[in-house]
Order: sequence, then structure tokens, then C-alpha cells
Amino acid sequence: MTQIPYIFNQLTSFIPKDIFDRLVKKYNGNRYVKNYSCGNHLAVMIWAQLTGRESLRDIESTLLAHYDKLYRMGIGLHISRNNISNANAKRDVSIFRELAQEMMLRASRLSSKDAVLSMIGDAFGINGFFAIDSTTVSLELNKFPWSVPQKDWGGIKIHTMYDILRNIPRMCLITGHEERDQTFMEDYPYEKGCFYSFDKMYFKTHGMYKIHSSGAYFVTRLKKNVVYDIIDICPADGNLVLWDKTIHFSSRWASQGYPEDLRLIKFYSAEKNQVITFVTNNFELDAATIALLYKYRWQIELFFRWIKQHLRIKSFFGTSANAVMTQIYIAFISYCLLAMAAEEVKFMGSVYEFANIISVSLTEKIMLDELVKRTQRLIPKAPNYVSHPVLPFDNLPLL
Repeated sequence: MTQIPYIFNQLTSFIPKDIFDRLVKKYNGNRYVKNYSCGNHLAVMIWAQLTGRESLRDIESTLLAHYDKLYRMGIGLHISRNNISNANAKRDVSIFRELAQEMMLRASRLSSKDAVLSMIGDAFGINGFFAIDSTTVSLELNKFPWSVPQKDWGGIKIHTMYDILRNIPRMCLITGHEERDQTFMEDYPYEKGCFYSFDKMYFKTHGMYKIHSSGAYFVTRLKKNVVYDIIDICPADGNLVLWDKTIHFSSRWASQGYPEDLRLIKFYSAEKNQVITFVTNNFELDAATIALLYKYRWQIELFFRWIKQHLRIKSFFGTSANAVMTQIYIAFISYCLLAMAAEEVKFMGSVYEFANIISVSLTEKIMLDELVKRTQRLIPKAPNYVSHPVLPFDNLPLL
């Protein structure tokens, strides 16, 4: 008779074991390890993320409460604070960083969650919509002395490319909080036919030209000190569009970094009572749609808020740089697992609701789709699935 796996096993089954094993071998993750393997550690840290554990003692005690189930859950029987702490400090973070990238790549195959963006993409042949931004996590210097101090605080910065069509992170990179956002503009994996939005902190002509050369599009806000020549003026296509011009950078450095023409749009935001200036390399979409796509950039801010509130990326189970980065990358892996599992069972609520159900059901022996059916009738059905709680779109800030 076939045994029903635990919910935890069904969730972690979305991790490609062959790729993970290859990464462990590549970085010698299990060298000198007798009992507590990289696979055990990954499972323990995912447990900690999904159940909201707050300390090593908390992880240890909750897992030992299910000691008879740990072997079958892939966690192993050698759970201790010392093992978890040592693994966080010594296992190569590259294993979990590259696994997180693989999980985000696989999650990018999920179906679209936004009807408006899907319609725009279908009408104009745009393959995807992405937002680029970073969020900072502050660290106390007395606990994390390796962090570069700024204003008496240390910190790290999580640079993220976010798929706003599917509500999934597409790429993340962790650096010190002293790093400027635009430093990594040329390192993101831009794809032909996709549209990227970012704020003016990323305004870097070489980076924008990298996007343009990739056959992709972008929209960002114009910095005040940028000088340009007006090449052509297009008729404004509505009351909210004040300017629609073709420009060319006139300063030496800007024109060398971006030698092509650009489109300059001035848009009046009625809800904010502000005039905002955008620059884009897309000459096909109407100006109001360009402004709308920049407005969608706020979805990445909501994503950052979600993971800080519902996953463990603000307080850490270790104080070394390796432990901090390992925990954050596994948080991104956990988010992808939730999103992929929710899609698999056609869950109609948000990832927040799905995570709540999963967090108290990890040791149940029931098929995941049956668990969802058991609880789905208690959750109001929404016409448009979203991956995390969002504000009413008309109230999202353009800044």
C-alpha cells in the first residue's frame, strides 16, 4: 500500500535533487561531514522559514517534538543547535545561492497572475515585465562586526529582479549596504523582448544601454541634472500626458554611455498631484501605458514588505556573513516552493494564505491538493490571483 508523504516532503519535492547534489559536490559541501549533511541543513532551514522559528533553540525544540518523523522528512536524526550553527557558518553559501537562482528560474515558468500585463504583452509582443530594486536589512555592529558601518549601523542589501507578471523573484544578489544600486545594473540577466522598470537610483547610461542592446525595454525616472537635446515632439495622447518627446543626451559622458535616442514623457499623477518625468527606449506603447508600467514597479516594494514580515530575513540564526547570506537565500527558496506548490494545486488565495495553511500542516500525511480542498471553502475566492497582499492599485504611489 502506497504511503502518503508528509506535507513537508511534498513541498520540498519541488527542489531539483540532482542539481542540488551537483552543487554540494561542486563546492565540497559534505566534506568531513559524518551525520548532518547539506541536504539535512537545507531541510532544517526551510522548516525554520515556513514555521517562523525565532532562534536555534526554537528550531531544535520544535523539530525534536517530531523526532519520530524527522528521518522520513529528510531532516535526519542529528538535530542540535551546534550542528545547525556550524552548518550556517561553514557550509559554502554558493550552494544555496545557486540553488536559489535555479528555483527562481523554475518559478518563472508559472502562469501569469496579472490580466492587464498579459493583455499589454500579447498586444505589443512583450515577453515579460520586471522590476529592479533593492532592500536593506540593518545589522547591529556589535553582533555583526564584519558589516561596513554607516551611521553607526551595519547592514546588507538584497538586490532583486522581480517578475511582476508572475509575482516571483527572478534573481537576487546580496551585498553590503554601502554598495550603490546602479553598480550592478550591467549584471542583471536581461532578456530580449522584456520590459524593465526601476527608479532613478538606477539611472546609469551604460546599464540602460545594456538593456537596449539586449533587445529589451526599460522605463525609469529622469534625474534632474541630466542634459539633453530635443529631437522631436509627439502629440500628447491624453490630458495626463504633458510631454512626449524624442531626446538625445547632450553631455559627453551620458552620450557615450547611451548613444541612441530616447523617449521623454511627462505625466501628471492626479492622485499624487505631481508631475513625473519618465525616460524609456520604447517608442511603440502609448505614454499612459508607459506610466502605468512604471507604476507597477511598486509591486517589488510589496514583495520586500511581504518577505520581511512573513519570512526570516531580519533576524538571524548566526552572526557570520556566511550564516546571514545562507538564511536569506533559503528564504527565497522557501518563497519559490510556496509559489510553485500553490500553482500545482491551483490554490485560489494568496501565498500568505497558502503559507499559513502549510505552516501548521507540515507533519500531516495528506495529499497537498486534498489539504487545499479541505480549507479552500473557508477562504473567499478572488477574481484575480495575487501572490501577496497588495494595496488597491489606484492608490499605489508612483514614487
